[in-house]
Amino acid sequence: PRSSVHTNESKFGFNTPKNLRQLYSVGEVEGKAPGNKQAVTAFLGQAYGEWALKLFWRTFCGGITCGKGAPKLIGDKTTGIPGVEAMLDIETITGVSGNVHSEFWGYSGNSPDNPKNEPYMKWLQQMSNTSDKDIPTVFSTSYGEDEGSWSFAAATRLNVEFQKAGVRGISLLFASGDSGPNCEQGKFVPQAPASSPWVTAVGGTAPGASWPNPPSASSTSPSEVAISLSSGGFSDRWPMPEWQKSQVVAYLNQSGLPDQTKAGYNISGRAFPDIAAQATDFFVYATLPTPGVAGTSCASPTAAGIFSLVNDLRLASGKSTLGFLNPLIYSHKDAFNDITHGSSKGSCGEWPSKPGWDAVTGMGTPNYAKLAEVATALPAGRYIPRGEEEPQDLSLLV
Repeated sequence: PRSSVHTNESKFGFNTPKNLRQLYSVGEVEGKAPGNKQAVTAFLGQAYGEWALKLFWRTFCGGITCGKGAPKLIGDKTTGIPGVEAMLDIETITGVSGNVHSEFWGYSGNSPDNPKNEPYMKWLQQMSNTSDKDIPTVFSTSYGEDEGSWSFAAATRLNVEFQKAGVRGISLLFASGDSGPNCEQGKFVPQAPASSPWVTAVGGTAPGASWPNPPSASSTSPSEVAISLSSGGFSDRWPMPEWQKSQVVAYLNQSGLPDQTKAGYNISGRAFPDIAAQATDFFVYATLPTPGVAGTSCASPTAAGIFSLVNDLRLASGKSTLGFLNPLIYSHKDAFNDITHGSSKGSCGEWPSKPGWDAVTGMGTPNYAKLAEVATALPAGRYIPRGEEEPQDLSLLV
């Protein structure tokens, strides 16, 4: 199992809430729908600390709204010594998505299928037992491991729960992993649950020369480049879904890719990641201030916060939430910033970034302004009234 946290110093500044909102064209947009909720998950002993979140907001959220009062705590392991992973996730999602209720879902123990893996079913069963009125509509998860560490039966059971969430209007985003192509014994090994067709896998980018300015037709310098740690590739278990075939086949037909006969990747398998976001130079307040945090654990809550704001736009108009995101992502490539510089690297090869989908950054990084246009034009769907406005703990805003 891995909790995708590393430290990395660079010449660039930090990916603060203000810089991320600028980079992804969020601008001054903040939540308006009173019942909208977003959440992060925590496993492997990671815990939340209110004082650490409060300090993060005081440091980086001057002049903007981060979160919406104290996060609600769900699960049997939520508080304790604040962990870097846990605080990275909740600080990032609340920093990107202002004025949206947030929840922290934390669980103890391990999977009965493999004692080294996370107890995902505890989370998924609680999610299944939570009413539509009360459930967050976006979850970010920053944990995972080799696909083969799960039995086929257990992985299939997880997929069923992922599908159930999607049809309820819940979006599940997972960090794609921090092992690049994940070379093991000379072969590329896929990461899970990011390799599941029923979740949105989020790869990583690093600042480019124009960061934090969003991409511009007038700029010759990239705002973002692929980061070498970003995991991606092809599932050895799940077939490639129709909604991504044309984009992935176009990538496989380009030059400069690893030798498939040597690296052993499955070109007919589900390809991941689906999208990407910044994955380095994050500043985290946990037990101690931790600068330079890196990993796709940074990317998943960043992207989740942006989709939470897109959901908010639809909810405020009496429309449904987006739910399962992947068909939407692959059919609206112009709503994402295409990443064409950089690559992921491993001991047995590397995945290069290319125009369109690639095995490092997927379809690219989200552009909120363009996603908002796409979401506004979608059919209304089945609107589900969300919970009444919950009382805020304004102590976190002091």
